[in-house]
Amino acid sequence: MKELIRQYIDQGISRRKLMTGLSAVGLSTVAAKSIAQSLAPVAGVVPTSPPAGAMREMKGTGGALFVQQLKAAGVEYIFFNPSTGDAPIYDALVDEPAIHLVKGVQEGAVVAMADGYARASGKTAVVVVPNIGLPNAMTQMVNTFKDRIPLLVVVAAFGQDQLGRDGPQDYEHQEVMVQPITKWYWQANSAAGIPETTRRALKFAATAPAGPVFLAIPDNLLRMEATATIMDQALFDVPMRLRPDAKDVEAVARLLIEAKNPMMSIGDEVTLAHGEAEALELAELLGLPVAGQAEFGTWSKPFPTRSPLYLGTVLATMRFPGQIDVHLNLGNQYGEKAAPGKKLISIRRDPTSLARVTPVDMGIVADPKLAAADLVAAVKSIATKERLKQIADDRGGRVRTYTKGMWDLRGKIAQDLSDGAPIRMERLGVELEKGLEKDTLYVADVDSGKTLEPFMGFGGADKTYIGTGPNVLGWGMAGGFGAKLAHPDKPVVAVVGDGSFLFSGPAPLWSIARYKAPITVMVLNNQSYNNERNRIWTFGGGAQFKTGRDMTCYNGSPDVDFTKTAAAYGVEGETVKEPGQIQAALARAKAANVDGRPYFLEFHIQRDGVGAASEWHPPLSIASLRTRKV
Repeated sequence: MKELIRQYIDQGISRRKLMTGLSAVGLSTVAAKSIAQSLAPVAGVVPTSPPAGAMREMKGTGGALFVQQLKAAGVEYIFFNPSTGDAPIYDALVDEPAIHLVKGVQEGAVVAMADGYARASGKTAVVVVPNIGLPNAMTQMVNTFKDRIPLLVVVAAFGQDQLGRDGPQDYEHQEVMVQPITKWYWQANSAAGIPETTRRALKFAATAPAGPVFLAIPDNLLRMEATATIMDQALFDVPMRLRPDAKDVEAVARLLIEAKNPMMSIGDEVTLAHGEAEALELAELLGLPVAGQAEFGTWSKPFPTRSPLYLGTVLATMRFPGQIDVHLNLGNQYGEKAAPGKKLISIRRDPTSLARVTPVDMGIVADPKLAAADLVAAVKSIATKERLKQIADDRGGRVRTYTKGMWDLRGKIAQDLSDGAPIRMERLGVELEKGLEKDTLYVADVDSGKTLEPFMGFGGADKTYIGTGPNVLGWGMAGGFGAKLAHPDKPVVAVVGDGSFLFSGPAPLWSIARYKAPITVMVLNNQSYNNERNRIWTFGGGAQFKTGRDMTCYNGSPDVDFTKTAAAYGVEGETVKEPGQIQAALARAKAANVDGRPYFLEFHIQRDGVGAASEWHPPLSIASLRTRKV
C-alpha cells in the first residue's frame, strides 16, 4: 500500500490504478475512495502561483542544499554524531541560526534522543550519523519503526568514486541493510537532486502511518556545487486525516447504543492523532468501560488511567465486564481480540496491521480523532439526551463499582508496604504519585516499571506517559532528553532500570550535561533483569527454577555505583535506599531542575518474583585462566 501511494503522489500511476491496487490489498471501495480523495489535492500538483517564498532556486554545495531544504520544511534540530564526510552539512550550518545541532556521543543515543523529541513534539526528527556508525543507530531505530514515529536518518555515504573498492570503513548497499526497520530507504544520485530526495524522505516519514526513513547521501555529492529548487513543507505535506464513511459511523453508533455489554479498547494511534479528548467524550457519553493496550507494544496512555471508566490493559478474556457483545477498538494495534458472540469493530489509521491477525466484523480505516468525534455526533443524533443519560448511568455505574474496588485494593496494598530497605516497587509508585507534578512528562524505559505504574495517574490532566512499544533497552535517558527539548517548560523524569542504564552506558548523560537539560534521571536498581528472569524461570519450570541458579539475569557483581557515574559527567545526584528518603530526594531534584540543572536519583529497589533471592551467576575468572603471570 505504501508503494502504491508513493507511485500515485509521484505521478507514477493513475487514480484508477491506485483504486484498483488499494482494492487488491484488501481495502473496501469506500476506504479506497476516501484515501484517493485525501491524496487528490497534493498528488502531482504544483501550484501555478505558489505563496511568496514557497519555492526558490538556490545554488550551493549539496550540504548547503540539504540544510536549506530542512529549514524550508520547518526542521529546527539536527541530532548528530560527526564524521568527516558530513563536513559540508556542518559548514552550511555555521551561519544558519534557524537549525540547531544537538550532539550525542553514540549513534544509538542520538537516535533515541531524536525519537523522544519526535514522540513528545509530534514533529519529524532528523538524525545525521556516521556511515560506519549506522549499525549502532539501528539498535534504537527498532523502537521508532515499531511505534510508527516520524524520523529521518541520514548518513554521508562513501563517495561514488570509492564504491566497490572495499575501503577500511566502507561496506556496500548499506541502504538495503536498514530495509526491515524503515518505512522507506534511498540513496541520493546527484547533488542537484538532494533537496527533492530530502523532501520525499520527509514526506514518507511524516505521512501516516509514520515511521523512520533512511537516506544515504554520497559525500562527494555533499561537496559538489549545484542549483536546485527549495520548497516549503506545505507543498509536499500529505494529510492523512481520513474521515470514516458516514454510513459506517451510523452503523457503529447504533451498535454501541443497543449493546448490552460493550467495551472500548484504545491505543497509541489515538495519541498520534491527538484524539484523547474525543475518545474520552465518547466513553463518557455511553458509559463505556475502556481498556488500554497490552503490557508490551504500548508507548503512550491516551485515556486517563484515573478515570472510573478505565479498566487497565486489554486482555483476550476480560474478568470485567465479562462476556462482551460489542467491542470497539480505537487505534489500538493489539486491541483486536475476537471471541464467540462478540462483534469486533476496529478503527485504525494503519491498514497494514488492521485485521492482520484477528478477523474483524467491521474494519474502518480512519483518523481516530475524527472517527471518535463523528461517533459522538452520530450517537447524539440517534438517541435522546434522556436515553443517553440512562445508558451512561447504567453502564457507567457498573464500571465505577468495579474500578473503585481496584483502586481500594491498591490503597490497601500501599498501606501495607514496608518502610524497610530495599524499596518496594509499589512503594516507589506511591511516592512518585505524591511527589511529581501533574504536568510531568514521565519517560519510561524500565520493564519492572509495570509494577509501579498502576499506582500512578497518567493521561488527561495528569502526567503524560511516554515509553516504547518493543522495549528495546537503552532508550530512556536519551528519550527523556529529547522530550525535554520538545517541552522545555514541563518537568521531565526519565525512569530507567539498571539493565537499561548498563545497556546504553552513560552516553546520554554527556548530552544532558552539555546542553544543560534540567531533567531528573531515575535509575531503579535491583541488580537484575527482574521481569525477564520472572518470565524465563516460569517457562516450564526448567532447570534454573529447580536449581535456583540464575544463568542470565543477575546484574550484580560488580555492584555499579550509578550515582558516581553521573558525577563523572558533572550531573549531581544521590542514592536513595529507604522509602522514607524518597520525598526529600524528589524535592532536591525538583529544586535543581527549577534552577536549570539536571539531577540523578538511584533507587535501590527490591527484587521480586520467581528466583528473586538468587545472586548466583555462572562463575568465570579470566585471571584464573592464565598459565603464566607477567
